[in-house]
Amino acid sequence: MNTVHLRGCRAEPLLSYLTGLGVIRLVGEQLDPDASARWDGDHLVVSSSELSETNLVDFFAEDYKPTPAVAPWNSGGGFQDAGKPTSPSAQRVVEKVRNSDLARLGPYREAIVAADEARHRARRLGLTKDGKVLKQGKAQLIELCRGSFPDEALAWLDASVVLLDDDIRYPLILGTGGNVGRMDLSANFLEQLETAGLLEDSPNQSVRGRNDAPTSRALLRHALFRVGEVQFVPSSTSQFDPGAKGGPNSSAFGDGKALSNPWSFVLGIEGAMVFASAAARRLSVESQTGSSKASMPFTVDATASGYGSASTGENVKGELWAPLWRNDLSHREIEHLISEGRSQWGRSQARSGLDFVRATATLGVDRSIDEFVRYLIGVRDGRSPLAVPIGRFKVRDRVRPEVDLLRQLDGWVGKARLNFNRVPAAVRSALNAVEREQFAVSTFGGAVRLQTVLAVLAQTERAASRSAKYRQDRRLEPISGLSAREWVPTLNDDSVEFRIAAGLASLSDRMSAGRPTPAEAVGGSLMTLLRPVVRTRFGLGWANGGPRVPNLGRRPLFDVLNDVVGARAALACSMQSGIEVSDQVAGLPFAFDYGLGVDLADIGCLLHGQVNEERLDAILSGLLLLEWKDSFNVIGHGLAVPDDPVARFHAVSEPAYVVLAPFFAGRLPVAPSDAEPRPNGSIAVHPRPEWVGAVRTGRAHAAARAAARLLRGRGWRLIVDSFERSNVERGRLAAALLLHLGRGDGDLRQIRFLLNHQCTVGTRWIASRESQESSNEQT
Repeated sequence: MNTVHLRGCRAEPLLSYLTGLGVIRLVGEQLDPDASARWDGDHLVVSSSELSETNLVDFFAEDYKPTPAVAPWNSGGGFQDAGKPTSPSAQRVVEKVRNSDLARLGPYREAIVAADEARHRARRLGLTKDGKVLKQGKAQLIELCRGSFPDEALAWLDASVVLLDDDIRYPLILGTGGNVGRMDLSANFLEQLETAGLLEDSPNQSVRGRNDAPTSRALLRHALFRVGEVQFVPSSTSQFDPGAKGGPNSSAFGDGKALSNPWSFVLGIEGAMVFASAAARRLSVESQTGSSKASMPFTVDATASGYGSASTGENVKGELWAPLWRNDLSHREIEHLISEGRSQWGRSQARSGLDFVRATATLGVDRSIDEFVRYLIGVRDGRSPLAVPIGRFKVRDRVRPEVDLLRQLDGWVGKARLNFNRVPAAVRSALNAVEREQFAVSTFGGAVRLQTVLAVLAQTERAASRSAKYRQDRRLEPISGLSAREWVPTLNDDSVEFRIAAGLASLSDRMSAGRPTPAEAVGGSLMTLLRPVVRTRFGLGWANGGPRVPNLGRRPLFDVLNDVVGARAALACSMQSGIEVSDQVAGLPFAFDYGLGVDLADIGCLLHGQVNEERLDAILSGLLLLEWKDSFNVIGHGLAVPDDPVARFHAVSEPAYVVLAPFFAGRLPVAPSDAEPRPNGSIAVHPRPEWVGAVRTGRAHAAARAAARLLRGRGWRLIVDSFERSNVERGRLAAALLLHLGRGDGDLRQIRFLLNHQCTVGTRWIASRESQESSNEQT
């Protein structure tokens, strides 16, 4: 088996990619049916037992039969039969082929005759006027062509137009029916064939008969193998090669002319016809009612993410994701691969660039494909579109779990994006950020990027909550249905910020049966305090006036959490604590009933400023969107306990936190005594209302002195009397007092650990032993 490296047929630009497809298609159909091709690095390699560089050049120069590309439905296609000529050059070259007797142009002549007949019938049916096709008659003329064209011409027709029951769709790769900007591709195809000498008896003559021009074979070798130094001819490559288009500042001397290799354009158009293999067949009812980009494989709506020049205001027509494969495929297998065009996201075909990149990360594309080149087709040069390569994306061989979770967001985000141009500016900006972050997760993966997706989604919800009319028009409810059991293992990056955020986000109370009480509706969890939602008997609803504690994400987080402590205390009197009332220390039922336990090592980092406030803010905003019910045991076992005794003793070294923590946690362990050195019981305790105000205003030492007196009254022989030396920020202390310390029902080891290390010498041995035992258990 011989291999021929086509170094001129590269994955970028699009014209070069299509040139490679055109080569393998024509070789397979006209020279060697057993030939195969694969991508090696950045260029195409053709394998065949009968192929070499020499006979490949001989085949195209001497025996190649161009595929008929005629467009009688376009005014510039060269078929105008009355009135002033719209494109004399197109009519001239069509007439030249019509009158030619070259054997290689036989199928072309048949197609031109069939196009003439279709035009005559269209004129009799009143579908044309003054030689021009009427807009309302274009579909019927194309139907006439579809029924009369020879088989050889159907590849071009299917690649340029797709007929539906009552409409026409134009595959993006060939513009609007074979017309890109002001260029009719079918006419330019014929002109480039003429330039390459393929409409003449001797194709090896100089291009267009000029003695100083390069020969057709020299241009062909350059197009295939990138060898030799040739002079390109003045001609445009349309949208397929932006670098050769010319224009302002396109050369070292200012404005440059459009230059091209005619063979590259000819073979590129031949390659574009590969995408026509089953364009009409693969249309479903869903795609017929959606975007016209669905009419061609691997073509989707544009997503303004994933490339440096992305702009939401850009005039774009769509994206083409050009597949690359590393294993040898015959031209029939390549046509099947492309005609299948499998790019599945969830249960539907990918409709946007975001859907496509998510499909590549979740086994949503054909396994024969190893990589995609993403092309953006947008207007970047006046009125003419250009196909610009904007990235490479490898196809993963296994599902990326963080991407798979993103499908749960599509329902809410899709509803929020309806009539996108009429979405409020703040919501639109937030939705664009959600799209960008999802693109980043799909491309690079990672727990931190997935955390960012939820953070910007939370911003979107907050922005949507500020526009009642927008929510009502779309019947948009708050975000719900995201299970913490599913999301947390993938979101977990083993950071102290994540563990603290999980401890905060999971704080909630027992809910009474039936309709929630007013206090439960707005304060039954940290989520209902910080999100613009309330609990109803049917789930979550929008809160009138926004969240009870506003401006999460817009103010410093610890200031917000300080306000949460105040809001929780204000609601505490009307909330059911669900704990026994016997032997209580009177106060406010402050502690939440449920919450993931946080290790003292993380508390120590929080109190001593070793936690990134901005990261904690972003992670917490996202985690508040999750539903934590019935998931504490599963999630708790998945969160690693930090092995950091130094940080754990940092918590112990803050006496104000030590003496206040049991009261804000709601349970006080029974103090050790000589008679019972290791008691297991506990009593219910609550913070006094004035303590909450003291903590919030930076006077925690006053609350700590009062708490210490109560602790001594309960048998704890504390050695600390001075609490003024503490320099913990009030917001950090407030956040620490919100967190649960227990790792399970009735687990008070961490609170006992705190108190034991503030006891007199007589109880130090108990503290030492419990410290060692706690470390052993954690290990």
